[in-house]
Amino acid sequence: MLKKWLKEYVVLNKREIIMVISLLLLGCTLGIVMYAFSSETIRTITINGAKEVLEISKSETYLKTNIIANGISSNIILIVVLALLSMTLFGKWIIYIIVMLKGAALSFYTIVLFNIFGALWGIVTTLLLVVLVNVLYIPALIFLVINFLEINFNIFKTRIINSFNTCLYRSLIVIF
Repeated sequence: MLKKWLKEYVVLNKREIIMVISLLLLGCTLGIVMYAFSSETIRTITINGAKEVLEISKSETYLKTNIIANGISSNIILIVVLALLSMTLFGKWIIYIIVMLKGAALSFYTIVLFNIFGALWGIVTTLLLVVLVNVLYIPALIFLVINFLEINFNIFKTRIINSFNTCLYRSLIVIF
């Protein structure tokens, strides 16, 4: 049942899925380019900041914070922002920019992990901290983005058609 629904969903939204995945990949490329063209001081500051966060994460006070609750709350905020954007005229384009920024952040974060841990441990750390988390996160993000884009389309499709019909009607009245 779920397999059938998923297949229908992918077939119906193939173009949008390709678009969102392309934007994520473009964002990943932008993250790599941002890192490559950033100055050495920015790279050093970023890597040192990430090292400090990793050191803080080893402390006992950090372990008492609820990391999962923080992640859930930040994702709920993202969902609310996407929902609100889907109801605006230019929301579609801002949603696309958010998807690209997510990809850029993902690749930038991966590069920083490789710089901190080196090649071998960078691969292991990336698998645990990036790939494992995003195996569920990215499909969920794609699903949400496509649904919010559909909401945006449905809201403004009727408004645009009605506006066009009104303009056409008024033009015909003026002509005749």
